[in-house]
Amino acid sequence: MIRPKISLIIPTYNRKAMLEELLETVYKQDLPEKDYEVIVVSDGSRDGTNEFMDQKLNEHANLRFAEQLNQGPASARNYGVRLAQADIIAFTDDDCYVSKTWLRTILEIFDKKPVVGIQGKTTTYRDQRTPLTHQIDNQTGHPALPTCNAAFRKSAFEAVGGFDCSFPFAHNEDADLAWRIKQIGEISFEPDVHVIHPPRKDTFKKLANRMKMLQSEFLLYYKEPELYKKFRSNSPWKTIYWDVFFIHQFRHIKSDFKFLFKPKYFFTGLALHLTWWFKLIQLLPTYAQASKYYEQKYSGGA
Repeated sequence: MIRPKISLIIPTYNRKAMLEELLETVYKQDLPEKDYEVIVVSDGSRDGTNEFMDQKLNEHANLRFAEQLNQGPASARNYGVRLAQADIIAFTDDDCYVSKTWLRTILEIFDKKPVVGIQGKTTTYRDQRTPLTHQIDNQTGHPALPTCNAAFRKSAFEAVGGFDCSFPFAHNEDADLAWRIKQIGEISFEPDVHVIHPPRKDTFKKLANRMKMLQSEFLLYYKEPELYKKFRSNSPWKTIYWDVFFIHQFRHIKSDFKFLFKPKYFFTGLALHLTWWFKLIQLLPTYAQASKYYEQKYSGGA
């Protein structure tokens, strides 16, 4: 079997329909299938993903599929990397579309530049956004390096130990990885490496609970305080109660007024962002507990 030049790793969890849409774009690459492999890792899916993948495996010789118990996307990505045969590994998410030139452009950049990683440009359909959609719009680069559009030399990924699966939520494990890899080499932002992250509708209940993910700020800070100060802020408390509580929330509420003549979206957005304010106050004791726990853990006291 010819060794592929690049391995694409896709973690997935109960998103069979979205995964199918993504794979349609993956298999429109202007790169011969022999030059890349696609590794899909099901993180405990129960929506028919496994049966769907059984069918797809018969259609593409370069497609591989693995299953694990639900442990989160970081664990699924690490599993995929362990299976990868290529020296270059690429990541995207199961709710995205990749451009036709995506994999070829990644390979060309690694051939030309002495970088250890690449962050690509991610766009969305801005006219389809609502207060109840999730999307990523990263057109100029982001210090956290969203893993919906990233690629690394496998050697660099392995040198830092891959994703840290101890993060309590699927939040900040990508920033943690990127910051550690930046200590051994350059990660460049490449606008020609293009992924589309369409607005994906979420429930009000799910979005209302997003603030609990900010517990991960304390793990990120106490694990690498100097990198946190360099790339984010001088304290997780400042990140949460200045950047998120004030700056981001007022920005969100300002954006709600775009829907002033669409009352359903306007009042939903307003309710959501007021709920986030309430949650940030309510979660203060939880954050304090997380801060104490991680401070003790990384100072040797736990």
